[in-house]
Order: sequence, then C-alpha cells, then structure tokens
Amino acid sequence: MSDSIEKKILDIVMNNLSSQMIKNSIVYFDQIIKTKGTEIDITSKQKLKMPYDGYMVFIDEEPKANWGHPTIYYLINSKSYNVEVLKDIEFPPYSGDFDTSPKTFKVLLRYGKKPPNERYFNIYD
Repeated sequence: MSDSIEKKILDIVMNNLSSQMIKNSIVYFDQIIKTKGTEIDITSKQKLKMPYDGYMVFIDEEPKANWGHPTIYYLINSKSYNVEVLKDIEFPPYSGDFDTSPKTFKVLLRYGKKPPNERYFNIYD
C-alpha cells in the first residue's frame, strides 16, 4: 500500500467528518482493493455490495459502546476517489468474530490521533 493512497484516504475521512467526530471515533481502513460486486459481510445476514473497484473505510463513532450504535462506511472508488457514504449500519465488518479485526485492516486514526502502530485496536487507553 503506497503512502500516497493512504494519505488520500485519510484526507477524504478528515474532510468529511467534523472535528468532534474525529476526536470520538476510530477510523479503520481495509487495505485490500475490493472489486466491483464484492459482498462485504456486516452481520451473518447483512451484506454490502461494493459499487466499484475500491477501498472500504469503517468508522466506529462510539468505540467504547457495545455494538448496535451508529457507524459510518466509506466506499471509495480506487480510480476517481469518489465516495459513497453509508450511515445506517450499526455493526462493523464481520469476520466471524466481532472481537477480531480482519488482518487487512489498519487503524488510520484513533480518537483524532495516529495510533502507536497500525494494528492498535485497543479502544480503552
């Protein structure tokens, strides 16, 4: 993953969220390009379809709450960087275990700051 792609993704997030939301949330980035039509599992019964080849960003608006609260998904076109924003989803991407983040995920922002490492998923300190 090139730094310039990651910077573009982070710029999109920063330009579309309020400063308060950035301070309260954790921003996760799936580094793998998803092809058009790929199904993204949200729960065992809920799926999103990728509208184009692109990236997915998941924003947990209330990291310290249990699930069933507001989240934001950005589906970002890998060529044009156009964004589809989905806000009516209350769960993270599902990998079979809500306590385990997919290996392709990295944390871009954690409560408004870069995390100590890209796999720093601890929500509590």
